[in-house]
Amino acid sequence: MSKLTVIIKNQSDKTEQFMIFNEKPAFSKEVGKSWNNVWGTSPGVGAVHGSARFGIQRELFAVCGMEPKALEDDLVVSTSDYEEVKLTAGETMGTNCMLEIVQGGAVFDVKKVGTMSKKGSFGIKTGDYDATEYKYAFCGLGMKSPIPDVEDVLPVSVWQAEPNKAYQITPQQVYYISTGSYATGRIVNVGELGLVCKIDFTGKSETIATVVYNNNQKYEPVVYSFDNGDSA
Repeated sequence: MSKLTVIIKNQSDKTEQFMIFNEKPAFSKEVGKSWNNVWGTSPGVGAVHGSARFGIQRELFAVCGMEPKALEDDLVVSTSDYEEVKLTAGETMGTNCMLEIVQGGAVFDVKKVGTMSKKGSFGIKTGDYDATEYKYAFCGLGMKSPIPDVEDVLPVSVWQAEPNKAYQITPQQVYYISTGSYATGRIVNVGELGLVCKIDFTGKSETIATVVYNNNQKYEPVVYSFDNGDSA
């Protein structure tokens, strides 16, 4: 499946690492508080001439898992199960996954996958389980790693799951770049990371976003373009 590409050119005078995050999806009110996860971190990118590249594959996933404590800033979250989803578009109905607790773990029941009608969205329903015993179950949106040649499905925005809920999730084609080297899956507050660069593919047919990180340690305006295989 075709993908989007983000290229960061490091024209500063020192080696940097760059991280990528997703804009939080639009949620139904049942979600409550949600968190951003570090989606990918580049290796060190050389000064002046170095560049980093993130590949955004278009597949989307519902993710879930069980952590030993409540979700909070700086917790590194790992996906224990995932289900590829489709978004509602035209006559195609969106996927509605069912999260159950099985043998103490949060999993998706592939026999109970349904559909939903909200445009541009997918859903996650939760089963009837003990909210106190399994209070650290979580679910959310996942995507394949943006690191070249890595196919892992990673959490990009998560929240604490509660029993007997019906969540609606509307992903955005908006991403953020920041310097740093946090672990993939770490929960972060993007607003506290300092300077970030917003990459917005919403409504664009271009598939490449290129940004320069200059010697003033600032991001220059994003330039959107087509791949050689795309037509303008």
